[in-house]
Formats: sequence, C-alpha cells, structure tokens
Amino acid sequence: MTDHRRFTDGEAVIEVDGATVGAVIAELERRYPGLGEALTEGSSAGINGEIHAEPEFVAVAPDTDIYFVAPLAGG
Repeated sequence: MTDHRRFTDGEAVIEVDGATVGAVIAELERRYPGLGEALTEGSSAGINGEIHAEPEFVAVAPDTDIYFVAPLAGG
C-alpha cells in the first residue's frame, strides 16, 4: 500500500470537488484527517499529465485528473 493510501483505507481513486488543487487537498483533509498535511509536505502532483512540485494554486476543472506522488526516500 502506498504511503497516501494509509489515510484512505487503501482507496486509490477518490472523486473530490474543488476549483484549485489546494481546495481538493482541503476536501481530502476533511474526509481523511492527516492526508492533506501529507499531500502538502513534499508530495508532487501530476495534473492532466503535467508534474507540479507545488500545485496548491493550480486551477482545476471537474474533469481534471490529479495524481499525488509521495516523496521517495533513499540515496
């Protein structure tokens, strides 16, 4: 199970409304306490196929696909 799925009982796909990625993260935090913080601390987001390191202010439409990628550790 990936790091973010521990907050969602293993759910990989979740539909959320929001005008920006930040609003989507806020709704995810409301539904799954702790997930919002995990998403804003080091995670990247793929938004319709484009990677964003700091996506909170990126506008999204109802059909936007957002994939959050947990930070990798290692060396």
